[in-house]
Amino acid sequence: MYNKAVRLLTARAISNLTGCCTRSEEVKLMVATLVFAGIAPHPPLLVPEIGGHRISKVERSFKAMQDFSRRLLEADPETIVLISPHSPLDWHAFTTRADAELYGDFRQFDAGQVRLKFNNDLELVNAIGKEAEAAGVPFKTYGRSYLLDHGAMVPLYFLAEAGWRGPVVVLAFSGLSIGTHVEFGRCITRAAEKLGRRIAVVASGDLSHRLIPTAPAGYEPEAYRFDQLVTDSVARGDCKEIIEMDPDLRELAGECGYRSIAIALGSIDEKPVNNCVLSYEGPYGVGYLVAILAEGLSQSAVKEQSIGGL
Repeated sequence: MYNKAVRLLTARAISNLTGCCTRSEEVKLMVATLVFAGIAPHPPLLVPEIGGHRISKVERSFKAMQDFSRRLLEADPETIVLISPHSPLDWHAFTTRADAELYGDFRQFDAGQVRLKFNNDLELVNAIGKEAEAAGVPFKTYGRSYLLDHGAMVPLYFLAEAGWRGPVVVLAFSGLSIGTHVEFGRCITRAAEKLGRRIAVVASGDLSHRLIPTAPAGYEPEAYRFDQLVTDSVARGDCKEIIEMDPDLRELAGECGYRSIAIALGSIDEKPVNNCVLSYEGPYGVGYLVAILAEGLSQSAVKEQSIGGL
C-alpha cells in the first residue's frame, strides 16, 4: 500500500517536469528585486562526502538540486535569503543571525572537511527588521555565533558548488500563524525593494517524514497526502491550497518544510511565475521536493499572474 502511494505520488510529480505551469497572466512593468524563489530539500545524504553510494537512491533530487542552483545563479541575485527549519527557533518571533559572517560544516555527519562560509547581508537584515516592525510582525536578531545547521548547509552546498560566493541571510520561522509567515515573506521582499537589492528566496524543508514503515518519524498511511497536495499545488501555482491546508494533515505528515514554504509564498506575494516541480521522491520515507516558485523575473517586465480567489 505504502509503496504504491509513494510511487503514484512520484509519478504525478514527474509528470509535471515537462514544463512550467501556464496561467492567465498580465504583464506589469516593474523593477524586479525578487528574481527567484524556490523550495529545496536538505537531507545531508545529498552531499557526496556524506551520502556516498546512497546518492544513487536520491539521484533525481541530486540532479534537480544542481539544476535548481544553476537556475538560481542565472537569475543573478545579489543576496540569497534562505529559511531553514533547523535554525535556532523562537516560538514567538522570526529570527536571524547578526554575525558579519555565516559559517558551518558537516562534522556531525562525519564530514567536517566540508566547510562553507558566507558574508551576512546585514543591511538587508536591518531592512527586514524595519519592514517587520512596520507590519507588526515579531522579528529578532541574535549575535551569538552558531554554526549553520544542515537545513541551511545542504542547499548552500549545492549553491556554492554552482559558484555562489555572494552574501546570504539565513532566517528561522516561528510558531506564529501561517498568515503571519506569509506576511513576513512580504516583509522580506519589501525590504529588498527599499534597498534596490536583487534577492533569491530559498525555502529549505523536507516534506512528510512518515511515508514508509522505516521512515524516521514512523509510518502514517495517509502522510503521502500532504506531499501530494504540496507538490501538485506548487505545479499548478495554487498558493491558496497550500496556505489554507488543514493543520491536522500537516501534523499527520510530520513535515519540517511547510512554514518555510509559507514564507516563500509570501515573498512572491502568492503569485507564482514560471513555477514548476523539478523533482520529487521519498525513497527513505521522507519526501524530497525540489521546485521553483518564481523564475525569469527580468528588470524590465514581470509577468504578474491572476490567481482566482487570492
